[in-house]
Amino acid sequence: MLDENPDRKETMNGQERMYRSISGQVPDRVPCLPKIWIDLACKITGNDYREVLQDPFTILSVLAESYRMVGADGFRQFHFPVRNLVEKEGRMFEVSDAQDIVGEVDLYGGLITQLENPEYFDCQDPRFMAYNHYWSSRKPLIRDMKTAKEMVVPPKSFYMEDGCGERQRRIMDRYGEDMAAVGDCDTGTMAFLVTMRGMEQALMDLMLEPELVHAIMEKGASYCIEKGKFNIDLGIKILRLNDSVGNMNVISPAQWDTFVFPHFRTIVQELHHYDPSVRIYCHICGNVMPVLERLVETGLDCIGPLDPLGGVDPLIVRNIVGDRVSLLGGVDTLSFINHTAEAVRNEAKQCMSAAGARGGYILSTGCVLPRDSKIENIRALKEAALKYGFYRNNTLATDAEDELN
Repeated sequence: MLDENPDRKETMNGQERMYRSISGQVPDRVPCLPKIWIDLACKITGNDYREVLQDPFTILSVLAESYRMVGADGFRQFHFPVRNLVEKEGRMFEVSDAQDIVGEVDLYGGLITQLENPEYFDCQDPRFMAYNHYWSSRKPLIRDMKTAKEMVVPPKSFYMEDGCGERQRRIMDRYGEDMAAVGDCDTGTMAFLVTMRGMEQALMDLMLEPELVHAIMEKGASYCIEKGKFNIDLGIKILRLNDSVGNMNVISPAQWDTFVFPHFRTIVQELHHYDPSVRIYCHICGNVMPVLERLVETGLDCIGPLDPLGGVDPLIVRNIVGDRVSLLGGVDTLSFINHTAEAVRNEAKQCMSAAGARGGYILSTGCVLPRDSKIENIRALKEAALKYGFYRNNTLATDAEDELN
């Protein structure tokens, strides 16, 4: 337990603060972790977006630096494959070693190469599977049960051999002493299915091809587990598990329970067994209200991102889950475009009071921040944490702060 801290002085670094919060405990103050993607990171740091995409290490570095510059307590990391990228008339293309165009890179979304020929994606090649969501096609990458069974699961050693470990260690040496590194397990459930089958076909598969869905998700779960173990072996203690498609705006609670829950639980249990000290949060934007109890039952340490655009209310979520799990998120992503910094600070204050009154909360955004977010609005999260987010006698001292002002 923390001693009374009336002067509101920080007594922890970002790494300690993040870990304590995600473990359901009370830190010195609420930590903040806005969800920054590479396009916005380049804007914050003043780097050229297209140049950064050419090098996986530069991507990691720019991401980490952007979090430092906005005062975050941690930084998220995403490992990209080495791709041969060329720019033509303002558009980015991936090309083969023979300089043939493989596909156009979506510069306005997830930086995915839209393949002209789905046969380019080789599900038996560990490299393609390790970075699977950076390629997509109008036709399914996995055609049937046969190809689903042929999918390889890259072992944790692959990421070391491919240079991810060396790159990540360099970043952690520079930023990890004060800030918490958040390792990415990627996704093994609905979003993984969509990568392999396409959105429309994936939704049809839930009704018509349930065995195929489970076969693909079983491989996806194993993929996430190996990627998680790679992060753990590097000393990373906070992991992100994504399923941005597995929400009730896309599928039903019954479908989530049938398809997502068992594989989600397997991933969480296996990683906790591998290292009981590791903490795992989920990123499921959109509406998760009908499956909150089941999310707790997966064994997750933290539920996020409490997306208000999906109708998620941090106070209602806290009342449902109690202190069984930590929470992360809650600030409307559109506020960072449409509102003032003061409005963002007030919204952050409300989220902290609702979800973090007694600890176990990380101040963050309801999903990834838009590219056009105002930098002063992102910094407003840290400002709100410093003004309203300190704890006294294990309780958020917001009311006392109001009186002081």
